[in-house]
Amino acid sequence: MDHGIASTNTLSPLQASAKGIYRYGRQINSHDLVKILAILTMIIDNVGLFLMYDNIWMRVIGRMAAPLFFYLVGYSGSYKFKYQILALGIGLCLIKLFVSDNPSLIGNILPLDILINFVLIKAILNRFDPARLRTGYLILILAVLVLIGEQTRAYIEYGSLGLGIAIGSRLIHERHPFGKPWIIIATTAHYLIQGNSLLLSRPEVSMQVMLLAIALLALVFVLSLLLFLKYDLRTFTVSSAPLRTIAIYVSRYSLQIYFFHLAAFQIIHSIFLT
Repeated sequence: MDHGIASTNTLSPLQASAKGIYRYGRQINSHDLVKILAILTMIIDNVGLFLMYDNIWMRVIGRMAAPLFFYLVGYSGSYKFKYQILALGIGLCLIKLFVSDNPSLIGNILPLDILINFVLIKAILNRFDPARLRTGYLILILAVLVLIGEQTRAYIEYGSLGLGIAIGSRLIHERHPFGKPWIIIATTAHYLIQGNSLLLSRPEVSMQVMLLAIALLALVFVLSLLLFLKYDLRTFTVSSAPLRTIAIYVSRYSLQIYFFHLAAFQIIHSIFLT
């Protein structure tokens, strides 16, 4: 073997990491910004759930995170199976199993983690392109996804409406005429279900607090919907190199950030707060 050639073609772990992180370019794009927003609201949500005794305000803000992730999954157009997503999803299910005090084995595991939902969505969209369907067929599919939305949440986080939002973003990306109506209906259904489960099941909350929380959730819903309807993939110039680097790393390691922060929060909650 020519050792000179080997030395130029073999990357150190640090070089390989840098090459991987910049595989989508060295500029910040709108995908990065949306993922950063999703990560921030996700962490706020989980701090409220696990460390702040189910704080209602933090949980309401956190309702924005999952739809943003589902939207990006559908919009990206990259639906190849990734073992890492499945492995981390199974890992989080196992952690939940070990830290839960639910006497039922199934109750400890269900609903399955959102990462499993991502895997299923990618598998479906990899074999089925909704943008090729006529509006009539899409209306039928959307009706089914909305009708089973509440029931499927019991088995997998965010249920069938995760797929609904992902399909909507795919339709918008492909400029399908039913894309915007689809995403409006799917997002509205998602927030109605989330609002019902998060707010209306709290008899201990006063009417004044409840009304303020509903108003905040409505604001989160409107902001999410506007982002979905106006979304376009573009790049942004960030003059500060450190800020640009931090943003790129946070965005492009979002999967790892999700796994490790949620695993840590679940373990801390189980040991110290129960």
